[in-house]
Amino acid sequence: MLNKEIKLKNGQICVLRQPLLDDAQNILDYLDAISSETDFITYGKGEIDCTLEEEQKFIQDHLEDANKMLIIAEIDGNIIGMTDFTGGKQKRIHHIGEFGITVLRKYWSLGIGSVLTETIVEWAKNSGIVRKINLKVRVDNKRAIKLYKKFGFVREGIISRQLLIDNNFYDAYLMGLNIHD
Repeated sequence: MLNKEIKLKNGQICVLRQPLLDDAQNILDYLDAISSETDFITYGKGEIDCTLEEEQKFIQDHLEDANKMLIIAEIDGNIIGMTDFTGGKQKRIHHIGEFGITVLRKYWSLGIGSVLTETIVEWAKNSGIVRKINLKVRVDNKRAIKLYKKFGFVREGIISRQLLIDNNFYDAYLMGLNIHD
């Protein structure tokens, strides 16, 4: 079970760990909080449509399945960042999955995104299962694209009109990282 302390650029200690079922409500509160902080994610304020029981099942699935990983970043017991990887269910796609990451705006530029990404990539390399990490990122999210490139992700395609926000369409890049070529 992952449990790692990291010193951030501002000197604060951040704990990375896998969540427990008891963290479900705090995760839902965190997701609600970030939903109003940026348009770079796939949902907006009030769009989290997940019950406590559904979130607990999501956590349980990520704790039990070898091709799934869920990590929360905490400062003083408060969730300030999160990442997850969900691998395919069927045998033919069990080795690939999609990765996502979020960080509360207050904690941007402190290295949390890098630490979360590095941790997921290392987990994937050591999983013995994951051979490819995929992600989608809005084409205008320059900070995220720079982060992903830093860890070796490459642009593989584009999805036009991926998001519709305030009657404006936004395209997304498909990016991927091969594990154990």
